[in-house]
Amino acid sequence: MSMLGKKVAYLKGLAEGMGVKSDNDQGKLMLALIETLEAVAQENEELSERIEELAEYVDEIDTDVSEIEEALFDAAEEDDDEYFDDEDDDEDDDFDGELIEYECPHCGTVVFFDEEAFDMEEDHLCPNCNRKVFDEEDEEDDEE
Repeated sequence: MSMLGKKVAYLKGLAEGMGVKSDNDQGKLMLALIETLEAVAQENEELSERIEELAEYVDEIDTDVSEIEEALFDAAEEDDDEYFDDEDDDEDDDFDGELIEYECPHCGTVVFFDEEAFDMEEDHLCPNCNRKVFDEEDEEDDEE
């Protein structure tokens, strides 16, 4: 029982001890006030219990969310670590030769090609203007 409930019970006992009866107006008023206070005290206790239940529930949810966050962020960090480790490894494995530097004849962007993997038969496109870096028409114009 809460403090409010104890005080209302004390007032009710005090009224009974004083012999307050509902046969006069003052007695009716006092008993009605005490009944109202009993209802308020009961409602207050029920609300307090619900608040405690909700606080426990929120704590459980908070714990669950923390576990989920920890699992997700740990997994994400592991993925990031693996990605960056793999990326570093790929860079080391993929590139062993020299780079060929060539200026795009159309836009002037400098483009780099791997010398060992370079094939003149392929269409090499400029990343800036998306046109062929080695255009056959340009080569024919140069020969004339």
